[in-house]
Amino acid sequence: MAFIEPAYAFTAPLLLLFSLFGHLALKRYAKALLAATNLIFILYAVFLINQLIDLVKLGQELMKQSGIKPEELPPFEPDAYFFRLTAFIILPWFFLIRRVRNTPWLPIVLLLIIVAGGTGSWNYFNLTFKILHYASLLCAVYAFLWLLKELPFQRRTRKLFK
Repeated sequence: MAFIEPAYAFTAPLLLLFSLFGHLALKRYAKALLAATNLIFILYAVFLINQLIDLVKLGQELMKQSGIKPEELPPFEPDAYFFRLTAFIILPWFFLIRRVRNTPWLPIVLLLIIVAGGTGSWNYFNLTFKILHYASLLCAVYAFLWLLKELPFQRRTRKLFK
């Protein structure tokens, strides 16, 4: 899951360029793949939430083992990494809104946050398999959106009563 951020930083700009400046057929598929890529970032937000929960549990266990009381800890001062992490957790949930998912503005904001903070260092070990896992995840999310008729080129008609 940690590979999603650098993969998004690589695929989203390409898909944005193709969706804005490509031929008509290429624009259509680039927008659909961008919608799927944006939804994958929600999975990354869930992964980050899980990591933070585990980090809090570790801190609680260390405090319990060492006998430190929470009042004795220094006050928390948010830094740039905190705001970056908060943005990565909150902003992807806006992709669930169809109108937001089909516009290029939120992916551009996420890309600016990634570029400003850097993608960090990630392990090049098994890079081929990480790329294949990301591609298969992209195919699965694309198929899921296609089945739900939530892709940008699909029109969804809702009939309450037949």
